[in-house]
Amino acid sequence: MKKRLVVSLLCAAMAASLASACGNTSQQADSASESESAQESGDEEESGEGAEEEKESEEDSDGTEESKDTAKPAEKAEVESATAEQVQEFMKDSDENTVLVDARPQESYSGWALEGAANGGHLKNAALFSARWLDCEYAESAPREAYLERAMEDQGITEGKEVIVYDYTGEQALDVAGYFIKQGVEDVLVFQADELIDAGKDLESYENYDRFLPTEIVKSISDVKTGKEKELSKEAKAVIGDDLSKVVLVDVGWGNARSSSYFSPGHVPGAVHINTDSYERPRVYVAEKRADYAKEWRLISLEEFRDSVCTQYGITKDSVVILTGTSTSPQGRLGFMLRSLGVKVYAMSGALTAWTYNGYELDTDEDTLIVPESVKSFGSDTIANPDEILWMDDIKAILKGEKEGQVADNRGEDEWKGEYSGYSYHDLAGMIEGSVWCEQGNEEEGEFFDNADGTPRTQAELKAYLESNGLDTKKTIAFFCGDSWGAAKISYWCQSVDLDNVMEWGNGWIPWSNEGNEFIDHNGDKVHYDKYLDTVVDEDGNDVRDGVNILDDAAEEE
Repeated sequence: MKKRLVVSLLCAAMAASLASACGNTSQQADSASESESAQESGDEEESGEGAEEEKESEEDSDGTEESKDTAKPAEKAEVESATAEQVQEFMKDSDENTVLVDARPQESYSGWALEGAANGGHLKNAALFSARWLDCEYAESAPREAYLERAMEDQGITEGKEVIVYDYTGEQALDVAGYFIKQGVEDVLVFQADELIDAGKDLESYENYDRFLPTEIVKSISDVKTGKEKELSKEAKAVIGDDLSKVVLVDVGWGNARSSSYFSPGHVPGAVHINTDSYERPRVYVAEKRADYAKEWRLISLEEFRDSVCTQYGITKDSVVILTGTSTSPQGRLGFMLRSLGVKVYAMSGALTAWTYNGYELDTDEDTLIVPESVKSFGSDTIANPDEILWMDDIKAILKGEKEGQVADNRGEDEWKGEYSGYSYHDLAGMIEGSVWCEQGNEEEGEFFDNADGTPRTQAELKAYLESNGLDTKKTIAFFCGDSWGAAKISYWCQSVDLDNVMEWGNGWIPWSNEGNEFIDHNGDKVHYDKYLDTVVDEDGNDVRDGVNILDDAAEEE
């Protein structure tokens, strides 16, 4: 869902990342108007597939004035320190009265060794509440407090609990502890866990933690690529080795360099821009009267992507691709395409929110535009991992019970109910029978799969959210939205915390409805689009167009 339009801010980066057309947060509304303006201006790229989501997310990001709010205590709280013995007892104790909390960034919690630590991962049984969430750049429509309160409640950090907050350096824990105290949690201790972490005993991490790459490592790669430094950091070398030539640093988003966020708010220095339209070709699926509303940004075939797009940007089977940008949804989308070909892919953790939080500068100079270096061949004629993305036939098989799994719709409630299509360039509204609604987010509560800085929530939190919506995480869960930008993000996020059964359906609602497949409209009736009659018909072929299940001129004027 990109089409809504892309142009986000830094903060939006996170917010953008957060919102998706499909997901519908504040960005949805903004994106709608943005995409409309794009259409009015004759920009076929009103968005690309992901544009919608991205656009939406970015759009709203872009159109939102950066908030200066912060939840970080003005002064360091005076909090007593816990002993190593107390912490180790907390690590063994999983009862409802005690909570051990990691105050470091999600990257450290998930598995990366940062800040000089000998090991990555978190202390056993620890929850996550990063100090970065308190004062990171923020431009979401939902208040920052919505994210913070949810994190506390869902992880049991509430009044009456015994809480120990730890970090590696001794600084972050004090900020988080101070915030908890302000929220009424009185029994709070802090602990500098450097010795326990370095010892590596009873640490937990995610197997897929390296789906994301910390900004500290990306910074080292960026500095060497741009000539600011001569040598990669030891942490960067541990990831990519000594051959920097195989690394392709990418800024991905809808639009060309000038129309995207590449120059404003800017990009990671040394990153080449990839327009999502290069692998999601704008097309009109139904050429009849609905030409203005039947636009799609469908993924091109993996073969074409391999032989044309990858070679254009110098990507081969041996490349290491690092995905950055203001919006996280297209990172997931492109990430799965590359993973399908067997390419090693990382998305930069926290998008530009984490980058700027660490004090790193963005490149906004048009004179430093990176021109991709093409290659003659990808280096392989095979599709290494064809099951990374689910397609239309897979979804139909799941819905018919021919394949195990569930189909999950992450669009907004109005879209799910069939009251609103969700896109200015699509006029069919409804739900797919047999799918399960699992909303990605909304304007009041924010993004349900994200932390306040745009990083993934913990496995426990995401698993609980999925299951609360009737989804079985032991089975395949195929997410979709309008064009499946938001679905790609959700899948990438969930897989990064080892919920490997969560997958992206590469098509989505727009292709499903345009192709004439049956759906449930806002009246609860089974209908489908008939391109020959250019209307919505019921099971008996009767015209049931009512201005909601498909737009008409009268409804549009109203």
